[in-house]
Amino acid sequence: MTGTPHLQDLAVKYGVLDALATELGGLAKQLESDLTELKQGVHNAAEGWAGDAYDAFQRKSREWDNHTSAIHQALLSITQKVHQAGGDYRGGDKKAASFFE
Repeated sequence: MTGTPHLQDLAVKYGVLDALATELGGLAKQLESDLTELKQGVHNAAEGWAGDAYDAFQRKSREWDNHTSAIHQALLSITQKVHQAGGDYRGGDKKAASFFE
């Protein structure tokens, strides 16, 4: 989107937040699965290694695991926050509607 946003661009819809949370959750699951598969393939390739090269690989592998775990956890946290935001928005909307009754 470029330029000045229009009011319809700023609308929040319950279903969109729920769908986004579901999609993000699915992406987090897929990421975890893909990373597990990748890690297994790399470790299979490194099985025959020994010495300094293997030690360096192990250090980098641990760093990689820490970074990918942090990314995965961030995605899970975003998913949870989007899901919570949908509920919070819905609650606020219903409370605001009650002022007009």
